[in-house]
Amino acid sequence: MREKLTDAEILLGLAGEKALQGVHEKDIKAHLSLGLEELLALAQKLEAEGTLRILSFAPLFCVSRESVDFLGAKIVPHIRDFHAKHPKESGIPFDKLKKRFVVQAKILLLTLKTLVHEGRLRQGDNDEYAVPGFVRELPPREEMILAKLESLWLEGGLRAIAFKDIREAQALTPQKLQVLVDILIERKKIVQSKEGFFLHASWLDDVVAKIRANGRKELNIADFKEMTGLSRKFAIPLLELLDEMGVTRRRGATREIL
Repeated sequence: MREKLTDAEILLGLAGEKALQGVHEKDIKAHLSLGLEELLALAQKLEAEGTLRILSFAPLFCVSRESVDFLGAKIVPHIRDFHAKHPKESGIPFDKLKKRFVVQAKILLLTLKTLVHEGRLRQGDNDEYAVPGFVRELPPREEMILAKLESLWLEGGLRAIAFKDIREAQALTPQKLQVLVDILIERKKIVQSKEGFFLHASWLDDVVAKIRANGRKELNIADFKEMTGLSRKFAIPLLELLDEMGVTRRRGATREIL
């Protein structure tokens, strides 16, 4: 005699059958006699176990993790092919992925988010996606300008450099400068904080090394200014950047070194 399927097996079976269409609450309720709270609890349990992904709670809408992985396995090589054909593009825009992979936007976004979280893709500021390590090509003249820009940040040390000064020195439009700055960030040559503070990556590495080598568990602004030789004007945004990076964590007037 065939054993009766559990509620979890039925829900996962439905999600598997629907594949990249996803399974909706009304379809689940047609097969399971569970109250809404019980159904949500079951879906959350399966998500915690890594077999189901919840796209919305009201109404409940799920997709199997297997289907997300299947779609992800199609997306990554597609983006690699895009890089090969368009080496000067920073990545493939979401709209192009939506046209190529005809699935619900929620499922596509969830899959992309999963790939980014796993480190198999990176997401740009303009919702374009690229594989990690991809570096877009530039004409030789622009590579020369890029090298000059990087040297300006390197020579600037831990102090901010005004975009206006860079534009004037290199005769760049604001739009062109932004493109070049984005490329330097992609290549991990400079780092940008949420507030727009830029710093050459090598200087930042030195600061992080000094903080972690000083043997302390906490750091105040005065200590940080002495360590870096910075004024408060530059020390504060740099500390905030370190907070964002998870190197330090603000606790009142001090920073905990993580």
